[in-house]
Amino acid sequence: MDAFHTLLSFNHAGIAAIDAAEPDREGVLDALKTAVCANINLLLEVEDEDFEKYVQTFTQDVWHTLMQVTSRQGQDHLAMAAMRFLTTVARSVYHKLFADPAVLKQICEGIILPNLRVRDEDEEVFEMNPIEYIRRDIEGGDSDTRRRSAADLVKALTEVYEAQVTAMFTGYVAALLAEHAADPVKGWRAKDCAVYLVMAVTVKGKTGEKGATTTNRLVNINDFFTQQVLPELQDPNVNERPILKADALKFVTTFRSQLPTATLVALLPPCIALLGSEHVVVHSYAATAIERFLALREGGKFRLAKSDVLPVAQPLLNGLFSAFKHPDSAENEYLMRAVMRLISFLGSEMLPVAPLCLQALADMLLEVCKNPKSPGFNHYLFESVAALIKHGAATDPGQLATYEATLFPAFDFVLSNDVQEFHPYVFQIFAQLIELSTPPLKASYMQLFPPILQPIFWERHGNVPALTRLLAAFLAKAGPEVGTRERLPPILGVFQKLISSKANDQYGFQLMSAIVEYLPLPTYEQYMPQVWGLLLTRLQSSKTPKYQRGFIVFLSLAICKMGVQAVARTLEKVQGDVLLMILQQVWTPNLALADGPDENKLVAVAATKCLTELQVVIDNQQLWQQIRAALDAKLQGTEAAIEADGQEDGLDDVAGAGYTAAYAKLANASVPDRPVLAEIADPRQFAESSLASFMSRVGGTR
Repeated sequence: MDAFHTLLSFNHAGIAAIDAAEPDREGVLDALKTAVCANINLLLEVEDEDFEKYVQTFTQDVWHTLMQVTSRQGQDHLAMAAMRFLTTVARSVYHKLFADPAVLKQICEGIILPNLRVRDEDEEVFEMNPIEYIRRDIEGGDSDTRRRSAADLVKALTEVYEAQVTAMFTGYVAALLAEHAADPVKGWRAKDCAVYLVMAVTVKGKTGEKGATTTNRLVNINDFFTQQVLPELQDPNVNERPILKADALKFVTTFRSQLPTATLVALLPPCIALLGSEHVVVHSYAATAIERFLALREGGKFRLAKSDVLPVAQPLLNGLFSAFKHPDSAENEYLMRAVMRLISFLGSEMLPVAPLCLQALADMLLEVCKNPKSPGFNHYLFESVAALIKHGAATDPGQLATYEATLFPAFDFVLSNDVQEFHPYVFQIFAQLIELSTPPLKASYMQLFPPILQPIFWERHGNVPALTRLLAAFLAKAGPEVGTRERLPPILGVFQKLISSKANDQYGFQLMSAIVEYLPLPTYEQYMPQVWGLLLTRLQSSKTPKYQRGFIVFLSLAICKMGVQAVARTLEKVQGDVLLMILQQVWTPNLALADGPDENKLVAVAATKCLTELQVVIDNQQLWQQIRAALDAKLQGTEAAIEADGQEDGLDDVAGAGYTAAYAKLANASVPDRPVLAEIADPRQFAESSLASFMSRVGGTR
C-alpha cells in the first residue's frame, strides 16, 4: 500500500515535459497511476474491510492526482480510472468522506465540471468519426469517456446527498446557462455542459426499453425541457450548433417515459426535420429518438397511437431514406432501425407505400451485398423487408407477386455470389413468402428446393435453423411435390445429419415433425423404422436433457398424427417389444419435460390415446396407472400454461433479438401462430370424454 501511495504522489518534471510534447500519447507515469487506481478500486470493491484504514489516504491521493490532470487525450485513462475510484468510494460506506459541503464544492468545481465540458478532441470525433462518437455517447454506450465517468460520479454523489448536491448543481447549471445566454455563438459549450449535468443529476434509474424510469424529484424536467431543450429542436437551421441539437435529442430520448404523450407527438415533426441534418450524429440521434418513441409502451400498450403517427408517416419515410444518401450514412443502422420500427408500428397502414418502400430496400440490399460491413444495419434491413411482407403481403395476398418480383433479383444475387452473411436472412424470408403462398408453389420456389439440400449449406451452422424452417415451409405448402420417392430421401438424409449432432438435434426433430405433420402417412411410413432406429440409437448412446425432451414431444406428435397403431407397427420392425420398453422407461417417466401449451397438449392427447387405444398399455395395469397419473399432472400444467400464454406480441424490442455471428433470427419473419392439433380444442375435455368412453367399454374398472 505504501508503494501505491508513493506512486500516486510521485511527479517528475522531465517526464511531464516529455508527455506534454505528445499530448495524444499516454505517458509512462500516467499509465502507472492508472493501474494503481484500478488496483485500489478493485481492493475497495472486494476487500473493503481490510482496505478501510487506507481509504481516506487513497481518496486524498486520487483527488490530488485528478486536480493535476489536464484535458489532453493522453490522460483520459488516468482521469477515468481516478473518477471511477471516487465513484466507488461515494457508493460505499465511506461516502461520509464527501459529506463536508466544502469538499463537495471542490469535487464539483475541480473534477466534475472540467471533465463534463466538451473538448476540441470530442468535437473532432463528432465531425470526423461520428459512429465512434455515437458508440461512446448514446444511451447504453460503454463507459469509456471522461464525460461518462464524471456523470457517474455525479450520480453516485446524488444518491447519498441528493438535496445538497442537487442544490449545488442547480446553481452551476444556472451559471452555465447564463454564460451561454451572454454569447450563444461562443458559449455553446457551456450549455452542452449544462444539459449533461442536468441529465446526470436527474436520472436515478433507466432501462433500454423506457429510458429514465426513476428521476430526481428535486429537478423540474419539464421546465428545463421547455426552456432549454425544445428551442434547440425547433431551430429551423438543422445544421447549426449540431452538438447542442444532438444533446437535445439525447435528452428527449432519455426522458421519453417522463414526457406527456402529447409532447412526444409534438416532437415528431422537429425530429423528422433533424433527419435532414448534414451531421451524421444529429440525424442518427433523430432516428433513434423517433424509433424509441414508437417502441415506448405503458401498461403493455404503445404510448403513441397509429393516428398520432399517420399524418407524419410519409415525410418520416422520406426523411429516413433521404438521410441514407449522406455519404457516411449509406449503411447507418440507426436510420434502418427506425425504418424497421415504423413499418412494424404502422402495420397494414403501410400498405399503400409498401411496394415503393420494398423497392428502395431491395436496391439497398443489392448495393450492400457488394461489401457487407455493418452487421447491425444488415439485420435491420432484413427485419424491415420481413416487416413489409408480414404486414403487406399477409394483409393483401394479391401483392405477393409484386413482393416476389422485387426481392428475387436481390436474393438471387446473394445466393449466386455466395454472400454467406446473408444466407440465413434470405432463407428465413423465402420461408416467410412460401408460408404466405397458396399451393401449388410457383416454379421459382421449386427451383430453389434442390440446391438447399446441398451439404455445403448445412455445414454452416448459422444456416441450419433457417434452412430447417424453409424445408418445413416446403413440406407444408408443397407436400405432394417434395414428398415423392425422389425428393423425400434427401430430406431424411438431412434429418439423419441433424439428429446425430448435439448442437443441431432440435432441428432434426423440427424437420421430422414437419414430415409427420404435413405429409400423408403412406408417403413416409416405409422410412419410419429407419427413423426410429436412428432416434433410439442416439437416445441410447448420447442422451441429453434437450434430446430427451425432443424425443418425448416427437413421439407424442407421431402418436397423434400417425395413430398409435401405426407407431406400434413401425416400431415393431425395429424390435418386437421396443414400444412397451420406451413407454415404461423413457416416455412416461419424463412427460414432465414437455413444456409450454403446445407440448403439453401434444403429450396429453398422446397419453390419452395410449390409455384408450394401445392394447399393450391396456393389458399392463401398472403402466396404465402410471400413464394416467402422468396425464392428470400434465392436464393441470396444460391448463396453467394456457392461462399464462399470449401475454406479449413477441416484438417488444427487435433490437434485443439483434445480430449474432452464428444465427440472426428475424423477429418479423417468425413462424405464424398455428394451433397444434386444431381439431382438439380442449385437451382436458378430450381426455375426459375418451376415458369415459373407454371405461364404459371395459366395464368401468382398471
